[in-house]
Amino acid sequence: MGMLQGCTSPVAPSPTPNPHPQQTLKLKITVEKNSLVNRVEVLTSWVVTNLSCAPIGYPAGNRVIKQVDVPEQVEKVGDYYVATIVKDRYLSDKCRWVGGGADVRFMHDDYLLSADGVNSDVMRGERDDVVTCLTRPFVNAGACGLRDEEKLYKSEDKHAFNATVELIK
Repeated sequence: MGMLQGCTSPVAPSPTPNPHPQQTLKLKITVEKNSLVNRVEVLTSWVVTNLSCAPIGYPAGNRVIKQVDVPEQVEKVGDYYVATIVKDRYLSDKCRWVGGGADVRFMHDDYLLSADGVNSDVMRGERDDVVTCLTRPFVNAGACGLRDEEKLYKSEDKHAFNATVELIK
């Protein structure tokens, strides 16, 4: 009697939390007044940079990589929001976990209106992210684009809004 033996997927590595993080940066997130946004969430993405520590998935032979998305603390301060990003969230290990950017989610209560990916040059203070955001008129999540397109976006979506993300120095 023949028997099929199933293969299980190898488990991708997980980072080890730093019990005493010391390094943070703060992002100031400003949203246009009179928009539907009444809450902001920020998630940071963490990825492995040493691919040799990721297991090989069979039968394809590819490395099994895991991205870890972590919610960061966001508080409303007057007319803007401040997100505190923990830069040393994980202990150094052979996999070398690094932060790969942040995702700013513009919410109305529990409803996701739009999202904006914030890359490392904004988080290093080299530039501000100045965008106009659509509010899900055509897709599951609205996207933010260059402020240069504000007139077009706002003609297409009556709830589109402007937002700015900048490093607080």
